[in-house]
Amino acid sequence: ASNVPGRSGARWRDAAAELNAAANRHLWDGNWFARGITDDDVKFGIAADKEGRIYLNPQAWAMLSGAASDEQRAKMVAAVEEQLETPHGVAMFAPPYSRMRDDVGRVTQKHPGSAENGAVYNHAASFYIHALYDGGDGERAFRLLRQMIPGPDTADYLQRGQLPVFIPNYYRGAHREVPRTAGRSSQLFNTGTAAWAYRCVIEGLCGLKGERQGLRVAPQLPAGWNELSARREFRGAVFHLTVQRTGVASVRLDGETLPDNLVRGIEAGREYRLDVSV
Repeated sequence: ASNVPGRSGARWRDAAAELNAAANRHLWDGNWFARGITDDDVKFGIAADKEGRIYLNPQAWAMLSGAASDEQRAKMVAAVEEQLETPHGVAMFAPPYSRMRDDVGRVTQKHPGSAENGAVYNHAASFYIHALYDGGDGERAFRLLRQMIPGPDTADYLQRGQLPVFIPNYYRGAHREVPRTAGRSSQLFNTGTAAWAYRCVIEGLCGLKGERQGLRVAPQLPAGWNELSARREFRGAVFHLTVQRTGVASVRLDGETLPDNLVRGIEAGREYRLDVSV
């Protein structure tokens, strides 16, 4: 809505601001956002809960939507790191439910740490990773993105029971409660992870992000990398990206400096070369 002009855009922006204000008024719990409110008007996903205390999705979408302030964001990220990050990725929520909770619903029926009951659910993880990239926290984002893929050490392959040829629907969670099976791959291909993982790589890591005015170029090269290259098709054109760590930041489009890192006037059918130094 921020890029939509005219009255229609204004209505959407006003509605978004109203929704964000309501989320802060009713769901902010001091260090993170609650997951929701039950039909009996009980908040859940809050610090007072013994199970399902903190959920990942509310934190990711509070950041993506702009509901969270910088101060809130720092608290949320710290809480996620302490309570949801695992050796195999970031969990959907924790602790997992050990028994049915009728007012929360079907997620509480699953075995603790499996599927939606506190697993490392890669679809949800990719929302959070994208939110981290969106906020410029590229190092943390890349660390969690890399954890979606098994390896590179043999022990990790054996624990997950999967080769690094695809990202499954989830890895078993509950690494504190059930460490023996934590990290085990679901081996399921039916996942919405692919599209969001693609966005994390292309828009976050490589920094090729489409906007109404054109293509924004802002790679976030991990500390252990000195270069990367990528190819992206966008609005009928092809962009060839090369990023190198030189210590001097610059973006060049076909050899010419791009002062604001935004490619405008894109011509369909044309190929462009982007050379970025960081």
